[in-house]
Amino acid sequence: MKVHRGWMMLVPVSLFILGVFLVIVQGRGSKAAPEIRPEVGYLAPDFTLPSLDGQTVRLSDFRGKKAILLNFWATWCAPCRLEMPTIDKAYQEYKSRGLEILAVSLDAGSNSVVKNFMQELKLDFPVLLDPDMEVLRLYRQFSIPATFLIDKQGIVRHRELGYRDWTDPESRRLLEAIVR
Repeated sequence: MKVHRGWMMLVPVSLFILGVFLVIVQGRGSKAAPEIRPEVGYLAPDFTLPSLDGQTVRLSDFRGKKAILLNFWATWCAPCRLEMPTIDKAYQEYKSRGLEILAVSLDAGSNSVVKNFMQELKLDFPVLLDPDMEVLRLYRQFSIPATFLIDKQGIVRHRELGYRDWTDPESRRLLEAIVR
């Protein structure tokens, strides 16, 4: 039996058109929420923690409004002690452009230890308290300092493990990218 060549092309073309149609129909009207993971390119996991000044702070409240430098630290951590003044300098420079610092202290015990640390180093950014390390585990971190840069849409854009000078040129480039 001889089949006309035009009919043979009709099947693959029809299947292609059907596939395109299904992709369009599935995507129409349903915007899939970004996946939530503590990794670059994903929506940062939400959390709520008390602040050092007694307020309740929720990460998702900043979404659409501010970029976040989320830092996990403790007063007993030597690299954290070195890093904190550089975070404060970055905060002073970028807060008017929409940067918020959420410095999550992992110190257990009295809040006065954290307050004294902040006063001693003359640090002016917000501190959240996570003595049970729940948010640290949520972000899958096992060492400090650890920092996540989160853009205004709530997407993790950079993760830094260990000490970083947040005033150096590379750090400024990273901060510029999230405050746009």
